Amino acid sequence: MNFEPSEEQEMLRASAARLFEDHAQAGDGDPAGQWRGYAEMGLLALPFPATVGGLDGGHEAMMLVMEAYGAALARQPYLQSVLLAGRALAQCEGELAATALAGLIDGSRRAALCLYEPRGRYRWELPQTGAMRSGEGWTLRGEKRAVLDADGADLLLCPASVSGGVALFAVPADAPGVTISTRMTPDGRSASDVTFADVLIGAEAMIADHRTAGAILAATIDGATAACCAEMIGAMDRLLAITVEYINTREQFGQAIGAFQVLQHRAADMLVAIEQARSMLYYAVAMLDAEPAQRKVAVAAAKALVNRSARFVGTEAIQLHGGMGLASEYPAGRYFQRLTTLEMLLGDTDHLLGIVEAAGGLPD
Repeated sequence: MNFEPSEEQEMLRASAARLFEDHAQAGDGDPAGQWRGYAEMGLLALPFPATVGGLDGGHEAMMLVMEAYGAALARQPYLQSVLLAGRALAQCEGELAATALAGLIDGSRRAALCLYEPRGRYRWELPQTGAMRSGEGWTLRGEKRAVLDADGADLLLCPASVSGGVALFAVPADAPGVTISTRMTPDGRSASDVTFADVLIGAEAMIADHRTAGAILAATIDGATAACCAEMIGAMDRLLAITVEYINTREQFGQAIGAFQVLQHRAADMLVAIEQARSMLYYAVAMLDAEPAQRKVAVAAAKALVNRSARFVGTEAIQLHGGMGLASEYPAGRYFQRLTTLEMLLGDTDHLLGIVEAAGGLPD
């Protein structure tokens, strides 16, 4: 993997950063218009192959976009709709999946992948939600928890148990029997509990059967986890910059507190933690095309280390800001809230270290 971005990649990063920063300054008054901006720039098509109308962006391009997304604390459902639901749809066959993906790429549709359940923690591969044959179609019954940005989706992708294993179903969000209960996350986005109460769907709603759904979901989740790591690193970079600026302007005892060597050392430790996390991100991105078992362990190890770095950088920033850091109106507090939320997303540190331990360590 080439660690130096090409000229085209630098242009992509700069363009995405400008878009995200412009949206951050404009606020949340026009979410539909902001989503159209994503489509017009090509961000909705970026991760997908040209054969389905995408731009063949590649893993490195997505890493750069997500770093910019994290630095701006962007709020549009890019990770959920594009990198989770979209990438799952791109690996499925059939007219329903193709039509849904085309709508996602042109910005006319949104989708959400409903992974986790009340008693399953991060074990998406063992769903209690079940699909039973009902005439020529299916009846879907179960619950999903903390589905990020589900409230704005018109299509829900639901892994469910069937005879032989796990299949993936595409369910209209307004189908009879679907209930979406939404709450706010600590960083101001939305997460929903989704109930499927004997939802009747057609045979075509199974977009991946028990032979393919597991591999599709595993690859999708690993890619999204790496993207989440990139978002966290973008947020940490910006939080460090905010902190350094603060300690170089906040005066105490007649001089800027940044002049005190102990605070300089703490800022340096924050930088070291971020660079360690960035190195693990590079490793995870390089392993995304590896054999599935190796990919899973590499991504889990990267997210575990990025989680720890985020916790360290976030708490150091809050402490160096003093009381200011706890104010949600102040940027440092908002970045800390985003990092805290992302730390739990797609696997907390204990869960991820369990994956690495079970595999006997990182692949060679």
